[in-house]
Amino acid sequence: MKKILIATLKIVIPIGIGVYLTWFFLSNMTDAELEKLVQAFVDADYTYIFYATIVMLSSHMSRAYRWKYMLEPLGHKPSFWKMYHSVMIGYLLNLTIPRSGEVARAGYYSKFQSNAPFNKVFGTIVVERVIDVLMLGIVGLVTVFLQKDLDAFKEISGDTGQESSGIPVWVYYVAIAFFIIVGLVLYKSKKIREKILNLAHGVLEGVKTILKLKQRTAYIAHTLYIWFCYILMIWICGFALPESANLSVNAVFAAFTVGAVAMSTTPGGIGLYPLMVSAALGTLYGVANADSYSMLAWASLTLFTILAGLVSLFALPFISKKGT
Repeated sequence: MKKILIATLKIVIPIGIGVYLTWFFLSNMTDAELEKLVQAFVDADYTYIFYATIVMLSSHMSRAYRWKYMLEPLGHKPSFWKMYHSVMIGYLLNLTIPRSGEVARAGYYSKFQSNAPFNKVFGTIVVERVIDVLMLGIVGLVTVFLQKDLDAFKEISGDTGQESSGIPVWVYYVAIAFFIIVGLVLYKSKKIREKILNLAHGVLEGVKTILKLKQRTAYIAHTLYIWFCYILMIWICGFALPESANLSVNAVFAAFTVGAVAMSTTPGGIGLYPLMVSAALGTLYGVANADSYSMLAWASLTLFTILAGLVSLFALPFISKKGT
């Protein structure tokens, strides 16, 4: 009963926060703005949304294919469709609990691909996420550089000449207490200690595959292509509405970066993505109807992720029976 309650809370709390943020986003709009939002969805040119979803699908397929370079050093020949469907299932489950998709992706792939231990497969995904963080950091630095001359950016970035107050002292105490508790649990429980050591060993084996890559150039090329697609689909979505059809490169980078932060904070960026993207475009660039653009882009791409993820959820067991 306790495990069921905890599992339920892990899903309900993040989604609840997202729903609240969505309500907050909509409740702060005037009747005229809400009417304009609805009208934007009616009048939007969904041809461009379709193009954006194709680009998004292309990036997911590239990510799945790139994963092959990490899995091959583990000693087996992975099936592309098993990799692809596992990736999409991971994206689907990320809409419930942030970052739960990585565990689900490794779990589903290990279940339907022979000779693929979960811990080693998960290790390859850990490496992938580290690379993603590095790429996001690079894109973030480019974004900051592009915005550096904007007066509005200087204001919201806190460039006031005042010194920061630093990290509160209580944060250090909480961190120390956390490590002490974890240490005591590991010291007292041999069973837990062995499980963690076995998992860590497997993850380390998966991480080591980055050193055994035979096609590093191809891996890097796929990585650059994936992140190019991420930014491109945000730009393409802008053409669906007249007000956002002329987004500059600076604005696209700003929208993408704050959107990426929102996506990693709440499940699928629910509530927070429209809020942050709208604020960034409206504050930095004065984009008219930025609320409509942010909501349209988020809703469309999220709906595609849900549909594609559900297809993969049903397709993966089927193709595994077929032996493909």
